[in-house]
Amino acid sequence: MATPKPKLNYDNEADVLYVSFGTGEPSYCDPLSNFLLLELGMFTNQPTGFRVIQPRKRDIEKIVVRIQKTVHRRITEGTQQRKESIRRTLAQVQKTKDLIKVA
Repeated sequence: MATPKPKLNYDNEADVLYVSFGTGEPSYCDPLSNFLLLELGMFTNQPTGFRVIQPRKRDIEKIVVRIQKTVHRRITEGTQQRKESIRRTLAQVQKTKDLIKVA
């Protein structure tokens, strides 16, 4: 699997900073505030980037801290949900195995 290549793109005319984590996954935006949008993967629902509207008017350091916390929380929640889903699926497989033995 290729290493993702992060990309930063600033649209001077619109005054928007686009940051991609380089996953290549189609994404949608989840607003965190009226000027900060988190991009989430359509398939994984995991962070794929973010957008800052009017970044020249913002404290970028505070935005970076907020994004770090939000991304960490999303990844942790996603991992926990995935682990639980796998656990339930494997429990179903085990029950199927027991049914096959009876038949």
